[in-house]
Amino acid sequence: MGKSSQHQSHSSSHHHGGRKKNEQQLDGYAARRSQLTVSQYFEAVELSRSHRQSYSKNNDRTINSSHRQRTKSHQDRTPMEGEGTASISISNKCFRRCVILMMILFLLIASVNFIMLPSYISTNTPAKSPQNAKSRWTHRKISSFEVNVVPAEQQQIFRSERLFGSKSNAVRPSQKVTNELNEQKIQAPPTDDLKRKRLLYGTKHVPEMANWPPLSALIDNDGNIRDDVDVSGILDFAIVGFGKTGTTSILRLLSDMTDSLSKEHCDLVVNKSGKLLIDLYEDHARRFKEAKRNGEELEDRLRGLKCPQDISSDYSMFNYAKYFPSTKLIIGIRHPVLWFESLYNFRVANVPWKAMLPTSELTRGCISGSQGVCAWRANFHDFLSRLGKTPMSSTSEIQLLQLGLDPVKSKVGPVFLYEVSQLSESGYNGAVRSAQFRTDLKGFLGLQKEIPPFPLIDTSGRFDFLPPVKRQVDRNKIDICQPEHAAIRAVLMEKATLASKWILEYFLQSDEVFVSSRDHFEMILESWKHDPCSLQ
Repeated sequence: MGKSSQHQSHSSSHHHGGRKKNEQQLDGYAARRSQLTVSQYFEAVELSRSHRQSYSKNNDRTINSSHRQRTKSHQDRTPMEGEGTASISISNKCFRRCVILMMILFLLIASVNFIMLPSYISTNTPAKSPQNAKSRWTHRKISSFEVNVVPAEQQQIFRSERLFGSKSNAVRPSQKVTNELNEQKIQAPPTDDLKRKRLLYGTKHVPEMANWPPLSALIDNDGNIRDDVDVSGILDFAIVGFGKTGTTSILRLLSDMTDSLSKEHCDLVVNKSGKLLIDLYEDHARRFKEAKRNGEELEDRLRGLKCPQDISSDYSMFNYAKYFPSTKLIIGIRHPVLWFESLYNFRVANVPWKAMLPTSELTRGCISGSQGVCAWRANFHDFLSRLGKTPMSSTSEIQLLQLGLDPVKSKVGPVFLYEVSQLSESGYNGAVRSAQFRTDLKGFLGLQKEIPPFPLIDTSGRFDFLPPVKRQVDRNKIDICQPEHAAIRAVLMEKATLASKWILEYFLQSDEVFVSSRDHFEMILESWKHDPCSLQ
């Protein structure tokens, strides 16, 4: 028994010694846990849980307070800092948009280059073989057929054969090609020229409609009318100037009685005679098809056009003399002072987004920013002298001219000259003179029907329906009789005096110049020698 008790005591002492050694290795919490009873252990667990909950609440409060501080600091930023941030975001958007636009522009340029590549190759490669001359227009082939064109010494194609001057004006004959013309044949020009193909591309083929020659046989490789054909009879009259002299009123009046081209056609101003011929062919084709659709026969009427810039163009008068020498020219004039005021205010009303130059800067040529309004264009007599209707041999005549323009080498057609005041029915015997004017114009053109009174033309600006623009236009319009326009008025009066004298003494003496009510017309020109502002 003694041994067993000793053994138990030794084992218990050994057990207690191991437990102490293990407690030293445990942390404080584990040591305390090992020494607690069950009830004390659960109390410690509850205490630890409540401690953790309070710690988490304190931590949440700290986080919320720090978030509020950051929000407050963000709100307390200066306006400059906020604008900087906004500008950065805007600049990023603009940069992205610019990149997208640059990509679109690059794609457009690439597509245009790809489309134009065949024409570039065709124009820059030797035309030794037919394959090199092909382009993207080759699907519309122009065959080298023989056409009816008369040599220069026997040209009668399109000849109207109407004479002016006699009381009985001949009626326009039919434009059918005679048997003698059918016997005259020449070869059409080469068809491998790209410029010519571009000009003729898309045009209507109309020779079978009215026995006109094929259009392709009248155009040369430069896009102009061929020199060895005569197309003078295709254009009967032309309203060639000057601007702001009632040309629009005359065109609208004659449009109902003739086959005139609508609006303005100034192809001769830029030396494009072939383009004008195409316009005439296209207009005739349209009228022919419309009459055929309505079951009617196309009436053979006069053909005309309007281009107020023709009279002052370097190319137009020479083109009329070369291609249309029998075309009758209708030309309107106006007192230079009143003409300038009308043209200046017309530009102000119809181009309000461009500021007009002061009149003191427009006393000479049309400089940049003048929009075609200048004293140079008021030299009516200089431009009329280019028609070749006066001798131009005496020193006294040449001294009246200021621009030194060369007249055409060959004469142009007869001229009907009028002053814009002749279109009005106002004033003493205004209605009688206006009726006589229409009668004289009818005889000049060879019309069969009476010309009705001239319609009223709305001269208001295109943007007058907008009150702010209308107020701006009214402020910018000029009254040329005001003192600030004395410089331009003095220059215009000098031109008016010279023009009046030259027209009366030289131009009206030509047998190819016609006016209505000559006595009244001469009286109007005599009034040009006086300033219209002094008569008010």
